[in-house]
Amino acid sequence: MIPEPGIITAGNSFGEAQGKGNPAMGLIETSGKFTGTSANLPGLTGVNTGRIRWGQPASGGNVSGYDFEGHPMEAILNGREFPIGKFTHYNYPILLSGQSQFWVYLTVTVHFENGNFDRDINVRFRHDETPNQGPHPNDVVLLQEFHVPEKVYVDNVEYDVEITGFRRMGETQTATAFNVPEGQTDSAWVYARFQRAASVES
Repeated sequence: MIPEPGIITAGNSFGEAQGKGNPAMGLIETSGKFTGTSANLPGLTGVNTGRIRWGQPASGGNVSGYDFEGHPMEAILNGREFPIGKFTHYNYPILLSGQSQFWVYLTVTVHFENGNFDRDINVRFRHDETPNQGPHPNDVVLLQEFHVPEKVYVDNVEYDVEITGFRRMGETQTATAFNVPEGQTDSAWVYARFQRAASVES
């Protein structure tokens, strides 16, 4: 069984990572909740949970939406990307009363095991609900563009936190767009990086 990226497995401890010279910051565990959308969507459910859904079924079937699943992992402090959770998009034929593009807001809580404290990272996805037929029926999810990095403090040191993109299992590059064919479900890891903030000269 191939372990999921960044997930803690037997024999993969913070001490071992430090001993190998890896710039790990220690164990973290993530969780997430979708806090809302930018539009008043029909059938909206799951706000403030990790499973948000919207729309009216076009043919009595399922509705569309997202899941976010956090995991324990080792976070990296040197600007290298690492996964902070698994994102799943459910794309089914739905009716949205003319709403085709909107934002979906997610708050990811990062629990730092070594220091026993939490930090929140705010993420937003732009959802493009395409027509259910025609040459481009896939729905497209885009991570926010030109965002100001979130900032967190670890041991009184300031770090910029940037959400870098999606990466499906087996892929080596992140992408800011994630599309799923109509009537299907697909998952990808959401990647981030922690970079020590540049000092400001006085």
